[in-house]
Amino acid sequence: MQYTDYVHRVRLHEQASQDQPQAYRRRVLAFALLGYALICLLGLLALGGLLWLAWSLIQGEFRGWMLGLGLACLGLLWATVSGLRVPFREPEGQRLTAEEAPELFEGLERIRDKIKGPPLHAVLITEEFNAAIVQRPLWMGLRHRNYLLIGWPLLAAMEPRRVFAVLAHEYGHLRESHGQLSAWIYRSRAAWSRLLARYHDDASPMAWLLAGFVRWYAPRFDAMSFALAREDEYAADRVAARIFGAELVGQTLQEVAVKSRLYEEHFWRHWWRLARLRQGGAPVAPHAQMASTLLHLSEPERLQQALRQVLRAPADPSDTHPVLKDRLAALKQRATSLAPQSTRSALTLLGRARERIGADLDARWWQLHRQDWQRHGEQLRALHADVRAFQARATVNDMLGVEDLLRWAAGLKALSERDPSPVLERALQLSPRHEQVLLGLISHHAPLGTPQERVADWLERLYQEHPGQAWRAACLAQQWMDRCSDPAMLARLRPLWRERFARAQTMEQQAWAQFAATPCWERSVPLALDEDGLRRLRTLLLRERDVRAAWLGAQDIVTQPPGAHYTLWLQCRPGVGAGSAAELAGRIDAAMDLPGRTRVVLVDHQVERARVEQTLHLLALVQRR
Repeated sequence: MQYTDYVHRVRLHEQASQDQPQAYRRRVLAFALLGYALICLLGLLALGGLLWLAWSLIQGEFRGWMLGLGLACLGLLWATVSGLRVPFREPEGQRLTAEEAPELFEGLERIRDKIKGPPLHAVLITEEFNAAIVQRPLWMGLRHRNYLLIGWPLLAAMEPRRVFAVLAHEYGHLRESHGQLSAWIYRSRAAWSRLLARYHDDASPMAWLLAGFVRWYAPRFDAMSFALAREDEYAADRVAARIFGAELVGQTLQEVAVKSRLYEEHFWRHWWRLARLRQGGAPVAPHAQMASTLLHLSEPERLQQALRQVLRAPADPSDTHPVLKDRLAALKQRATSLAPQSTRSALTLLGRARERIGADLDARWWQLHRQDWQRHGEQLRALHADVRAFQARATVNDMLGVEDLLRWAAGLKALSERDPSPVLERALQLSPRHEQVLLGLISHHAPLGTPQERVADWLERLYQEHPGQAWRAACLAQQWMDRCSDPAMLARLRPLWRERFARAQTMEQQAWAQFAATPCWERSVPLALDEDGLRRLRTLLLRERDVRAAWLGAQDIVTQPPGAHYTLWLQCRPGVGAGSAAELAGRIDAAMDLPGRTRVVLVDHQVERARVEQTLHLLALVQRR
């Protein structure tokens, strides 16, 4: 199913859920039962065929052509039985026991008693800023094994009571006393999603009939049940509010939203800056120091800005989680001001396992990032020396060129939170149309929405003087206008940039088509990327356990508008099927941040392994045994 068709179906079913909620729920239930019924029907047909063939054999009426029919029935029966056993990968994490963390498990048991929920079979501590309950189907889905996943960053950023409110929300998805249909549909969506991923990888002729049905049914069931799954998120919020109160749950939702953004955008950037100060091969421990670092970074102004960004975020048609403002409104809580933040972490809930788990997480992190850490430290020390030299030259009125000023600004940005705009504006005085100077100024100020007249002028210069940046200028203009507070300026500029955005989008689509039509092994040129960009990409790849090897290449492709073209060659570990590999490639492609057009090709699936050795200028980023 095309994504646009999926979104259209989601919108239609959401409208139906609002206009006729009872009728909508009946349709979802009927369609859900239809899916399981048809799988069972296929199994019964296969079993009936085998029984008929057995009867024919007993009666002496067996013919040669029946052998092929018997094999087909046997294959269909096997595919049906195995299909009902939804594939499941054991979640990763550090296992925690009640003996190690009695306070946490006592709190979980109290939540379970109030919700009347099923038992938790395992509690795992992960590296994600998140909490989730994952269910492993047992006995063909009649029972489940429940895994609670709690992220170390979440525990480090929030106080215990609010962490328990988050866990109550997650446990709310398993509630038994109320909302059984929504909770069952919520679990069924996950089961069909895993089954769809399985049949993306299964090319067996025995499974083609069932696989064809799953590929047709799963996305349609996902779209139809989307509104009900989103409703289950609201219901889980109400469960948490019933236990801890709506005010505390509202504050918790807000703090999770702003702290997760703080963690993603500031924590790791701050941590990597420390590489300049720590020379030698001694291991570093980001997880052990995460709570104090996040508390240090939790400045009210920074958190308020994060809250504004979260509240402006539109609803994602592919994510069943409602946006923050809708969740707060459903709890009748205000969404305009920053709620009081946690003053201590919940890592104490881990009890005596805290040191063990923190040490394990840090050892794994150091193993993955040791070489990058040392290389990045050398780069930052060189930048720091340059910045000091530039500052010394500026104090004696020594003339600095544009390239010197650009490196100075890059050093300020890499080494601290200082605003590089004064340095960039000095460079702009020397070269009013310089592409990188304009990009640096606009990229810094567009998310802030100020200064208004000057950003409008810089955007105009970038768009007019550098056709290759037309698409990026139009995107930055949209971002800036979303945060601009001058109605008169918006009335004047928005129609102009809307038209430019549409025109640049058309040209960009044509350029992408040309890029996609050029084989990745042709027109190879040396890479021109800084170490920081390569480090970020290498870090992204190392986080994916299914990546066996990766290479990065650049291509000289003439397009309008012009631009750099990068191809990431990705090889997955043995055993990863085509569907899972494609999903991994899409996830990495969406997360890559390189200054140009990028694509991901799968070695052994989309391109032969021999092409890697035959292509010039490829840079090896990851090599695992």
